Amino acid sequence: MKKISLCLLSGLLLLSSCLDEDPRYTTNEEIVYSSQASAQMALNGIYALMAIQGSFAQLLPEISTEASGVNWTTYLMSDIRAQYVDGQVSTDNEFNDRAWGALYQTISNCNIFINACNSEESSDFDGKANMVAQAKFMRGVCYFYLYNYWGGVPLRTVPSNSDNLNIPRATRQQVIDQIVADWTQAIPDLDEESALGSNPTAPCKASAYAYLAKLYWLMGCNAWAKEQGDYWAVNQLSKEWPEMQSSNTYFRQAKVYGDSVFSQNVFALEPNFGTLFGGNRLAFSDEFVFVIDATMNTTENVGYNSLHWTFSPQNCSPGESWGRTQPNKAFYNWARGTYQDDPRLSYTFVSKWTRYRDGSPSSEIEAAYPYVERTVNDTTWKDTVLRPGRPPVQIPIVTTRREIVDSIYYTIPSTNPAGDYSNEFFADVRNPKPSELDSLLRDAFCRTKSPDSWNINDWPYWGKYMTLNCSGRYADNNLYVYRYADFLLLMADVENELGNTGTAIGYVNQVLDRARTSTDKITGTTSHTYPKAISGMGQSELREYIFNERLFELAAEFDGFMDTRRRGIEWRRDVLERNNNDSITSACYHYGLENGYQARWREYWYPLDQENAGDATWNEFLTKNQLFPIPRVEFTTNEAISSTSNQNYGY
Repeated sequence: MKKISLCLLSGLLLLSSCLDEDPRYTTNEEIVYSSQASAQMALNGIYALMAIQGSFAQLLPEISTEASGVNWTTYLMSDIRAQYVDGQVSTDNEFNDRAWGALYQTISNCNIFINACNSEESSDFDGKANMVAQAKFMRGVCYFYLYNYWGGVPLRTVPSNSDNLNIPRATRQQVIDQIVADWTQAIPDLDEESALGSNPTAPCKASAYAYLAKLYWLMGCNAWAKEQGDYWAVNQLSKEWPEMQSSNTYFRQAKVYGDSVFSQNVFALEPNFGTLFGGNRLAFSDEFVFVIDATMNTTENVGYNSLHWTFSPQNCSPGESWGRTQPNKAFYNWARGTYQDDPRLSYTFVSKWTRYRDGSPSSEIEAAYPYVERTVNDTTWKDTVLRPGRPPVQIPIVTTRREIVDSIYYTIPSTNPAGDYSNEFFADVRNPKPSELDSLLRDAFCRTKSPDSWNINDWPYWGKYMTLNCSGRYADNNLYVYRYADFLLLMADVENELGNTGTAIGYVNQVLDRARTSTDKITGTTSHTYPKAISGMGQSELREYIFNERLFELAAEFDGFMDTRRRGIEWRRDVLERNNNDSITSACYHYGLENGYQARWREYWYPLDQENAGDATWNEFLTKNQLFPIPRVEFTTNEAISSTSNQNYGY
């Protein structure tokens, strides 16, 4: 067996200079693939790079959720999270640097691995073609996310050396072509079924077909936006992507690849939604189109999961959690009113939890929106003899206890036999008005607090990653990057656009039926009224339904940024105006303005705190925020691109 010398030049390492990842994940020394086992170890290291802080283990789902328009975080523009929520991402944003660097770090190692295996000096070993296919698949996934977040990016497809460190930005179409090439070239040599274990998270042929369907669906949605006259698609996207074809062309190709997924028949919905997000490690599921194996063990060449640390409430587990990324009130209210007794609500949101102290559960219950805490005086009467010889009299014994008052929705009685919230109490159950709340709730959530009583629990929390299987900042759950439910909903969108509305409704109902019969995390019930199966919708109505259903089914996962932007800025504006039009959010925001509260714990208002903004202001704000800025670190290490002529629009 001959040696293959693989050197990653220091210039490339500068791309990841801001990363604090384990350097063992970087292939920068001589490697000898003496056997399938040694090559597999190198491939495992590449998978591990997809489960580090800058990548899918934290920052990619975090910034995607924060920038989606349904999120809240501390309102402080020096906080890099707030920049994503408010649409003011700086070119110096550290998360922007880290996510960019982590994706390129994985791509670099894929390039080295592919080159090593294809070298004339490489000896043959069992499974080599399959391993190369996996590396191409992963490279395609990384470029897919680079494309979604930054548009046209430098294409690095060979190991870096002193002659190719400086690479110009590729066009959108060139990046698309590279992604398509990676996935289509991978298909022949990928396995028929996915596997975990010795080949961690290995994708199968259907995984690549599903990603190709997703890419062409995304392009179809973008092209559709242009055909509808969307300001961004007409005025900016067309310049960046002059090769754009008709939406029908892309949707037809998405259907070809999607039908190939169905014909492979290897994926299926997990029967119970709670099995996916119940807090326990799920080693494998037929719902995994692409999953990344993650453990708490960071002492070996494996990845980890810090999503619990990022998304879950403070003091809710034996490990660390900060709850820095939370749903905004508008999205919570809309989802609770729309889906009502849907069991997915109990996994998607967290509003009550047991407080942990020193790693152990206490008897205390913590609460967040829309629950409130109050002090209750309980009175008991005790017979007491005041004077000898006289009969006893009763005197009151008053004890004080802390009480969590149930949610806005749980306290509303319903006379509707179907279980709907009664409209007797809400003009719009998806958007409660302050006047429809009792005084306790109005005081708690419709007024910006004074500086001495600000409270992060005035917003709910994301619940999908909450777990007790954690240690420190690391959790033991795998990372579900692409689920079959996601695929079904995007294929429903494709079929609907192609005029096959009946087929589309069937795909949507598969997702809804699974949800309706899942186990509610709070009540334990398995039979629910919501989500109701859909029928009889026209194309336009179904298009909107699928858009919103994706926001809820896939909330706080990996594609919120893409989902709220793919149909153009008018659809994204609707999402942001839902925040502004939420009555509780609006009341709290304006109370803060009236009292001069322009500080950390307050509501967001779009665009950029401008009320009654005109179309020109909205268009500028939304067009800029269709992409993140190219990080400054790339301009300082790559002489082939310029921060003035190659930066994304508006930055």
